[in-house]
This record gives sequence, structure tokens and C-alpha cells, in this order.
Amino acid sequence: MIPLLFSDPVGDDYGLGYVYPRTALFAEAGFADLTGFEALRNGDKVVLRVRLHRYPNPSNAPHGFSLATIGIYIHTDAGGNEELPGAGFKTPAGQGWNRAYLLTGWKAEEYQPGGTVQAVPVVKNGDWLELSPNLPPGDYGYYVAVGLYDPFTPWHFRPVRPGGGTWTIDGPAGAPAAVDVLSQSQIQAYQRGVLPPVRAIQNRIPWAVLSAAMGVLFILLAFRFPRR
Repeated sequence: MIPLLFSDPVGDDYGLGYVYPRTALFAEAGFADLTGFEALRNGDKVVLRVRLHRYPNPSNAPHGFSLATIGIYIHTDAGGNEELPGAGFKTPAGQGWNRAYLLTGWKAEEYQPGGTVQAVPVVKNGDWLELSPNLPPGDYGYYVAVGLYDPFTPWHFRPVRPGGGTWTIDGPAGAPAAVDVLSQSQIQAYQRGVLPPVRAIQNRIPWAVLSAAMGVLFILLAFRFPRR
């Protein structure tokens, strides 16, 4: 398994120009702003790490935050569910999720497309939330989405509707409920409603470029300083 390390820009937690609910509870900025995601190997298991810009906790939730909902959907095998429940996106054809992890201030759970749900250990380590699922290492595809916490929806993503409201996000009809996603082209993902997965193989590119550059350097040095 190649470690997957991604950063996400600060301040892009507004989807398609969404306006947050009018209640004062959501007036504080940054609580649903995804800034980092990591999938690391720890022995024979994978550790999933998510970082938000801020962690206000007005409800004193046990996980140290209470205004955001985080969904991590993982493509591990062929097929899978091509709808990202809660977040409101679709996956590319044939790249659906086989396992999903829902994290709120009160619970962390693993979901499988067949309906199986089980708790997953989670800790807050500095600026990171760390999940330790029973997931073997592999080069998987990951979908990561953050929304506003809603205790009354099945996946705890607060809904979007035109005009918004005191407790509802103002946005286009049928728009995804997630306000921030991990994507190399977030605007395009929202416009199409399709969220491409991120994969560790993308992180191989800088190493390939570095290796090629080093090879060219060694060749130039060989001509510059030939052996006698």
C-alpha cells in the first residue's frame, strides 16, 4: 500500500456558492472546511486521518466537534454503490464504494452497501481525526466529503434547497449536501454531480519526475566529469 496524503484548500467549504443556514449556530467559519486527508498503513490495517480547519464544539460532543459531518467512501473492489449517500454525489461508473465511514461528533461507524453497520474507533490527535477500521491495506479509491451536521437525516448531512432557511443550506435544487469535498477539480465535481476518487497512485508522479531528473543529472555529470 502506498501512503495517501492529500491537502485541500482553506476556505472552499461553500459547494456551489452555498449560503449556510441563518441560525447563529453556523455563523462560525471553517468548521466544515476539509483541509487534509491521509490513508496510512499501520501493521496489517489502514488508518484514516481527516483534518478540518476548525473544531468548534458548542454541543460538547465526545469527539471534540459538533457542527460537521464527515463521510469517507472507499472503492476497494469492482462494482459497489455508485451513490454517495448523505453527500449527494455520484461516483464514476464502475467505481462505487464498498465501504463507507461516517464520522460525527457523537459516533464513527462503518457502512457496507448491504446495510451492515458497525462502530469504528476514533480519536482526535492534534488537528487530525483518526479512524482505525478493520480494513486491510490496499491501493483503494477514496471519496471524502464534509457537510453540516443534522441529527434528523439518515447520514447526518444537512439538506440543500433554494432559498435556504434557519436550519437549511441555501443552494440550487438537487445540489449535493456536502459543502466541501476532496477533489482536484471541486468546481467541476459540483457542476457534474460526479466526484472522482483520489488514489495513492497520483502521488507517484512527483517521484517519477524526481527520478527522471536525477537520471538526467547523473548523465550530465558523467559527461562533465568523465572517469580517467
